[in-house]
Amino acid sequence: MDDLARWQELLPLFIAAVWCHGPASPFLPATFEPVVMAYGQTHAPLLVALSAAMISVVMEAMNYLGYGYVLRSNRLGGLRTASARLTSLFQRWPFLTCLLVAATPLPDWSARILGAIARYSISRYLAAFLLGRTTSFWLLATIGQQFQPPRSVLVIAAAGSILLTYGAVCLRRLRARTGHARGHSPRTVQA
Repeated sequence: MDDLARWQELLPLFIAAVWCHGPASPFLPATFEPVVMAYGQTHAPLLVALSAAMISVVMEAMNYLGYGYVLRSNRLGGLRTASARLTSLFQRWPFLTCLLVAATPLPDWSARILGAIARYSISRYLAAFLLGRTTSFWLLATIGQQFQPPRSVLVIAAAGSILLTYGAVCLRRLRARTGHARGHSPRTVQA
């Protein structure tokens, strides 16, 4: 198989990485992992891990810059004040925090927000994400290769993640509406 055909086979992986690690990433938790496992069934886990990690880090750079721009706007001054304590904790071990977030199921947007607010070095931030994601993607691709989970299970896992996330959002909105319809805010404490 020539190199062009191999890269063409990876195109859906790149598209999934762009989608799942782009601006919509907070709404697509655990959606990309089954894709990595599926590709691990047919490709070398290291190739899958490096390809997925490189694309996800490119998207992470765009997210980081976008979040930084939005978070530094004058309209969000209160958010910066409220997050000062978390930012000070983040600044103790920023590389390790980013590495752990990238390598585990912890939400990556948390490190993205704290890094942007703290103005953490983008090169160090991206290096931590590259290292963490390469490790986790390699592990997932290896699991896919070794255990060969059925594709239907992987599709159900990805779709289930999306449905759970959007279901939770819809349920929260429905509860907020019914709370407002009764004449009280769902955030107020009743005596």
